[in-house]
Amino acid sequence: MITRPTEGWWRLGTFPEVFLERVDTALLAFEAEVTALGVASDQAVMAAVEHVVVALNQIDGTDDHDIDTVDREELCEYIDDVLTHAGIDVEALARRRGIDPAELTDEWREW
Repeated sequence: MITRPTEGWWRLGTFPEVFLERVDTALLAFEAEVTALGVASDQAVMAAVEHVVVALNQIDGTDDHDIDTVDREELCEYIDDVLTHAGIDVEALARRRGIDPAELTDEWREW
């Protein structure tokens, strides 16, 4: 089972509840989209990554909370974990796109 970063954030109690609910909604939608892909093309996988990153962009800065560096690292690790759990080789995907695996979200990420 993949642990969403928000599970730890809820325990910290330093994030606004509505912010966490919005992030959880975006992450759950990403999990569902990736799960529904089955055997997917690189384009379909990257579309799912784009969808979650854009959703998180829209959440960032709302409810008096910004996604900071630590949050960003946890979210990026989570995205990789969801993809890996779905059987997607993130390193191979990144190589085929000519990027480092750590740059998977960079094209769309504003946080």
